[in-house]
Amino acid sequence: MDALIKIRSSEFNEELFKKIKDLIKQRDAFVTIAVHDRDSSTIETNEEYLNRLDKSVLDIESGEGKTFTMKELESFIKE
Repeated sequence: MDALIKIRSSEFNEELFKKIKDLIKQRDAFVTIAVHDRDSSTIETNEEYLNRLDKSVLDIESGEGKTFTMKELESFIKE
């Protein structure tokens, strides 16, 4: 399983950390934490964003991804 979770630093709290911990505790997983400043080099252009979005849609349509509602993700984490 691969997951990429992007959040603002103001959203990173104990509750989110616990949810991530619950998500990975049943797996032999590697966790990478990267901190990026919000400068112009990390902001996507509209074209980059739309290209990434199109790729995500194609991945989902070809069966290479999995979609979750927040409720489904919470249930999955509990399992």
